[in-house]
Amino acid sequence: MPDYTTREMLDALEQTPPVRTFLSRTFFPGSNTHVAETIEIDVKKGKRKMAPFVSPRKGGKVMVRDGFKTNTIKTPKIAPERAITVDDITKRSIGENVYTRRTPEEREDELLAQDMTDLQEAIERRKEWEAREVLLSGNFRVVDEEEGLDVQVDYNFTNKEILAGEETWDKESSEPIDLLSEKRRYIIQKTGISPDIIIMAADAAKAFMKHPKVREAMDIRNLKNVVIEPLIIDPALTFIGKISEIGCEIYTYDEWYLDDDGDEQPIIPEGTVIIASSKGIGSFEYGAVTQMEEGKFITYEAEVVPKMWPDNENEVKKLRMTSRPVPRPYDVDSWYVLTVL
Repeated sequence: MPDYTTREMLDALEQTPPVRTFLSRTFFPGSNTHVAETIEIDVKKGKRKMAPFVSPRKGGKVMVRDGFKTNTIKTPKIAPERAITVDDITKRSIGENVYTRRTPEEREDELLAQDMTDLQEAIERRKEWEAREVLLSGNFRVVDEEEGLDVQVDYNFTNKEILAGEETWDKESSEPIDLLSEKRRYIIQKTGISPDIIIMAADAAKAFMKHPKVREAMDIRNLKNVVIEPLIIDPALTFIGKISEIGCEIYTYDEWYLDDDGDEQPIIPEGTVIIASSKGIGSFEYGAVTQMEEGKFITYEAEVVPKMWPDNENEVKKLRMTSRPVPRPYDVDSWYVLTVL
């Protein structure tokens, strides 16, 4: 059975396009690696200050820098593993020709490639959950009582509102377009960032499209203020239309995940609407990964670090993929979350 070094597997990962999901790709597109497990993340609540007037007889006037909050975070570790056994490489795999002449070594190469892809996808799904939690609440918490793990990341996000009474979108008296316009202007006022994308849960999108005031805006054809032209981008992502007045495209994201209790949860909770910028609100920060190789501790500054090692006693070779990602918003006032139903 061939041996693969961490460096060789890192090279293979860099040559393979990463599996990206919609929230992490759209709202946290950047990435930065760090040389330590514990990192410091600066997050601001931006204000736009004008340059001061100064007397012609003076040199200048000091401008105080915008404030920001530094979060010191021990990056949570994600480390899925998979084992390759003797049976895996000596038995015919599903769909393989009965009379195949493939060698165990060839099967191991294929299994390794597939396992690396599977584990990478599992890490991407966890990153999507982290992005979801930060978008919806401005924080996420990693708890595992068995492992003695309790890590909480909180960015003090306050742009959240739950509609009630006659304001919910299933009531004719509500004003969906005016509300979205108001929140867009609020974000621009606070940060200077102009939102151009609205993500709606399926039920929120349905209520929006059926709302009489939205339909009235659609009927003013010469202005084309609201255009509803549903288009399936992929099985989970649907383009709904555009509100020209505020320059925002509307999408639904119908995707689910299994939580740590094994229950299926929607990525976008029912009744939820997210207003943000498609250019992104932040990036993923990656803590360093330290692992033992040939009796020595080696630290890697990378997004994902693979490791393969043999268990000679049990005739098993194991593969582990380790990552320490944390989604970091640049400005916590740059998006808004509404519960409209």
